[in-house]
Amino acid sequence: MRNVLVGTLGLVLVGSFAAACGEEDSIEDDSTSTAAAGSPDAASSTGVGSGGGDAQGSTGVGGNYDGPTFYADVAWILSDNCLHCHTDGQIGGFSIEAYEDAAPLAALIADMTSSGQMPPFNARETDDCEQRIPWKDDPRLSEAELETLRVWADAGAPSGDPADGPPPYELVANDLPGVTMKLEPSEPFTVDGEDDIFQCVVYDPQLEEDGTVTGIHIVPSNTAVAHHALTFRMSRQDATAVSGGRERFPCFGSPGSDLIHAWAPGGQPFDLPEDVGIAMTTDDVIVVQMHYHPTGEPEQDSSEIQLRFTDERPAWLFQVALPGNSSSASEGLLPDPNDRGAPEFRVPTGESEHVEEMTYTVPDVVGAFQIPILFASAHMHYVGTDMRVSIERAAPIGDQPAEECLVRTPEWDFNWQRFYEFDAPIDELPTVTSGDVLRMKCTYNNTKQNRFVKKALEEQGMSEPVDVYLGETTLDEMCLAPLGILVPNL
Repeated sequence: MRNVLVGTLGLVLVGSFAAACGEEDSIEDDSTSTAAAGSPDAASSTGVGSGGGDAQGSTGVGGNYDGPTFYADVAWILSDNCLHCHTDGQIGGFSIEAYEDAAPLAALIADMTSSGQMPPFNARETDDCEQRIPWKDDPRLSEAELETLRVWADAGAPSGDPADGPPPYELVANDLPGVTMKLEPSEPFTVDGEDDIFQCVVYDPQLEEDGTVTGIHIVPSNTAVAHHALTFRMSRQDATAVSGGRERFPCFGSPGSDLIHAWAPGGQPFDLPEDVGIAMTTDDVIVVQMHYHPTGEPEQDSSEIQLRFTDERPAWLFQVALPGNSSSASEGLLPDPNDRGAPEFRVPTGESEHVEEMTYTVPDVVGAFQIPILFASAHMHYVGTDMRVSIERAAPIGDQPAEECLVRTPEWDFNWQRFYEFDAPIDELPTVTSGDVLRMKCTYNNTKQNRFVKKALEEQGMSEPVDVYLGETTLDEMCLAPLGILVPNL
């Protein structure tokens, strides 16, 4: 049952999801580049100016002001939601921990949070995608928190009394609870230069008997350069073949198709639900693809992977299925107005709202099993702007609707990809079974008005967009729906 939906169902389980993640270096994150320009310049652009108060407790808006201040209100919000990336030495590239750093950026902070760009979390509720089950570890701010930041910025970023502030921020050592194995590379890797770097590292647990993993966590030793990580389970033979026998090797694309985990800065340990595990044999190794973002100075990283094993036999095995990327009608690709005859995956140049839609029908080999979906995600490249993943149930059971949107990312941003895990016990998760239809709807903007397209063209030495097809390179596209599924451990 290791790959019941990988092989048996014939879902499109290619390494393309990881390969695409390996192209993030082509686009800079606007929020980082804006603030990283330096507080003095940023201060003049926010409109806060000298009316931002000071660190001695004055409000900067007069003695009758009773609205939110930095120390009494804003600092608490930033500490809870932002400082894991935006403190000195972290991947955010600039700090907003101190009042002197945050006040000049008050308007920017309010704008970025109210627009949903920060904290990064691209899943959204829309008219055609209502959220039946909440997301686990949803980092988005509440309406009250957003209003606090806006009112504070509009008031000139008053400081308030330092005695009202939270304790000094400390990065949480979020080790995997109950960790039973920690693996490190034999030597650190030096991150240098200007371009993003993608390195794979082979971690060999050298198991003496088959085991079951119930938790995974990536712990980078240098959080200033560690941007993302993808974790794969591979046979030792396959890992040796792709790495040439080396412990560490460049890997722009996917080292293998058996994706089991994804990590990003601020990410918590991946704790599988009770009675769920990932099967590992004595011939299996772990390959981690690290995405490094250079700081401009030589940096070293020796990222650790933490694993927790169990001696118990779980009722469910966790896998990642990747439906989508259909290239023809026989594979589920639906026709669109820009097709030149039979359905084809082609995003024409000059089209700002081109849609490719595809379906996958779960075959009868699943039998009567209801396969729980632990998480849903969306994946496209630089031309993509919006993706919706839904399920149409042939025979709904319980309170599950006949048609359910699993996830929608209406403001798709290649720089901020993650898995969206449902916050519910296994018996309340969305399920898929024989006869159900998975539907992927992807929207693309293949014009220079799309900043990602413009940047990708510049890096390719091209002046105008070209027709885009299905593939793994910078100017190719995808429409892929990574789903974390639970299959019976028979």
